[in-house]
Amino acid sequence: MPVIVKGRYIDNNKPLVCVPIVETTKEAILSRTRDLVDSDVEMLEWRADFYEDLADIEKVKSLLETMRGLTKDTVLVVTIRSLAQGGQCKFSPLEISNTLVSMSGVHAADFIDVEFFTFEKPERLIKKLQERGALVITSHHDFRETPEESVMMTLLEQMKEGDADIVKLAVMPREVSDVLSLLKVTDLFRKENPSIPVVTMSMGRMGMISRIAGEIFGSCITFGSVGALSAPGQMPREELERVLSFIHKYYGDKNE
Repeated sequence: MPVIVKGRYIDNNKPLVCVPIVETTKEAILSRTRDLVDSDVEMLEWRADFYEDLADIEKVKSLLETMRGLTKDTVLVVTIRSLAQGGQCKFSPLEISNTLVSMSGVHAADFIDVEFFTFEKPERLIKKLQERGALVITSHHDFRETPEESVMMTLLEQMKEGDADIVKLAVMPREVSDVLSLLKVTDLFRKENPSIPVVTMSMGRMGMISRIAGEIFGSCITFGSVGALSAPGQMPREELERVLSFIHKYYGDKNE
């Protein structure tokens, strides 16, 4: 079943393009948000781990309140990416958890990202966030390699068992066959779990095909850049939109 947020369907159709915000100051973050909203970006991801005042929860909440007013028609994802998962945040798991719960109380984030394997009992955090009105994306990133297909499938299944609204897996390929493995697992997971949307990507230049082929294999969100990248291999948003529209025209709108 699709997840519907602000009139946008997040399902196995044309993937939504999410653009990251990785600025460090309040002024730059809000300026970036305004610019992206004005350019009709479908989805934004505020990478709060880049924010210089992340340790000051009152400043974080104040910033989110302003972002809430700016993103009335734009899907907003809020993420605190830890150092271990390729981010900037040096907080302990407990500090990240407490910060995410406080952020959810502002009711600005449509989705909150939870690094599933960072927490001892992630399902408790997921439930808290959902009780406060946020949808949850559970994520796992492997910047070293692409695990075996059975391992990737197990990771997705474990995240699904946490009762999140979307599950996300990103891995690093070492050879082209790794990219094919990720796409195969994505397709299999989608077929076996049609009720939960999945997001997957093979990072880096080698994995570029995984960022544009979501409609075929089942990944419902892809990440594009406008300026700074938040992960290796991201494509410029406008070019990504054109490629996705082309694929949707000849694959999604089937008239067989």
